[in-house]
Amino acid sequence: MNRDMTTALAEQLDAQLAAPGAMDAARFASFLDGQREIGLVHGTRALCRHLRPYLITEQDYAAVAGAAERVAAALERVARRALVDAALADELGLSADERALAALDPGDGPFLTVGRLDMLVTEGGFSFIELNADSPAGITDQLLIEQTLMDLPHMAPFRSRPGLRTPAPHRGLIRALREGYAAWGGREPRPTIAIVDWATVDTAAEFKVLADLLSAEGHRTMILDPDQLEYDGVRLSAGGEPIDLVYRRVITQELIGRRGVDHPLVRAYRDRAAHVANSFRTKPLNKKAAFAVLSDPEFSGLFSPGQRAAIAAHVPWTRRVKAGRAEWRGREVDLVELVLGEQESFVLKPNDEYGGKGVLLGWQTPPDAWREAVLGGEAQRAIVQERSSSRTERMPTFRDGIVEEEVYFDLCPFVFAGRMEGAMVRLSASAVSNVCAGGGVTGLLIVDDALASKEGAGDV
Repeated sequence: MNRDMTTALAEQLDAQLAAPGAMDAARFASFLDGQREIGLVHGTRALCRHLRPYLITEQDYAAVAGAAERVAAALERVARRALVDAALADELGLSADERALAALDPGDGPFLTVGRLDMLVTEGGFSFIELNADSPAGITDQLLIEQTLMDLPHMAPFRSRPGLRTPAPHRGLIRALREGYAAWGGREPRPTIAIVDWATVDTAAEFKVLADLLSAEGHRTMILDPDQLEYDGVRLSAGGEPIDLVYRRVITQELIGRRGVDHPLVRAYRDRAAHVANSFRTKPLNKKAAFAVLSDPEFSGLFSPGQRAAIAAHVPWTRRVKAGRAEWRGREVDLVELVLGEQESFVLKPNDEYGGKGVLLGWQTPPDAWREAVLGGEAQRAIVQERSSSRTERMPTFRDGIVEEEVYFDLCPFVFAGRMEGAMVRLSASAVSNVCAGGGVTGLLIVDDALASKEGAGDV
């Protein structure tokens, strides 16, 4: 990842921002209020507080896309094998209900309609550390940032500048939903779509944005709590209105944990009465143990040469925490002793959580707490992952004037039916850059390689 190629453009943006009258308290407050009005929020919190998008060259964007698509395809192979391999399903930590759901054949269509890889940008490269395949959020952030951040006065010289472009993940989602529905056998030219999640979730504003986008494309679109769904054995519906396609945002373990496997959505899915995306077959992908399968040589035969190369270059060493031997940096070691003795080199994660819950960073955790977590890790099916040295970025914000903050950031690519389009850019003061844990977002601006080279050479 070549930061030098975009530095000159970033400096130009910052100079525009520092110009007299470019930003003041009233304009910054209006900027935040505008986000709340259009739905760029988590709960009621405006998500974009930094005043520059993340700049990436076309060359680096293409490299991320190629690697992301290969790693996502490799993870799909893991999930497909787990459907027929009980030992692998156990290795992933799938419960009996999750196995039963994953075993249901939803019909044709993409295995994974939409996923989001969490990616750390490191010095000279990047690492994929997780995949959200159950309920990836942030798909509309880029669009809304273009309506807020990109509309600020200091961004004006860059809005129509040749050689700069923005991705459109919302378009990738709409395309994947339509193509998936058609491949499944759906016959409606504009299927009725239900966006399904609990009414109380903090991402509800995103659903309204998506519903408006889908409605503008000619789809009757409803935002529904799972408890509003009805199934009569023939049609899935809500309030008497039939549903053709479910964009499922409700998390599998929450739906089954709260309502059981006899829920109307599950029964309609089982009977193929509606197309459900993502299907319940994606649950193995969401287990963090899937990354242990990727990085363990024992399973390398599952993957193509291209996938193995992407894994070797971009997936950190990951294992389930359990007693026994493991290979680490070319030597065989006792796994538990390794993780205890090299605490600052590792991250501990629960196998099936989201929002940064339960993640322990070895270099920030008291030794006694680390030891307790490691020794209890096998019973909890915890995952240990080698630390990736995440790069930080100095980003401008407003706090009684323009100030720069050094933030951690994740670049999280969206993959729609195997193709990457755009990424969620998360910013945080903490090394766990998660929106649920208080982090924010900014936009992505892709810079033509020729322009980046020209600016990087100082020929402005």
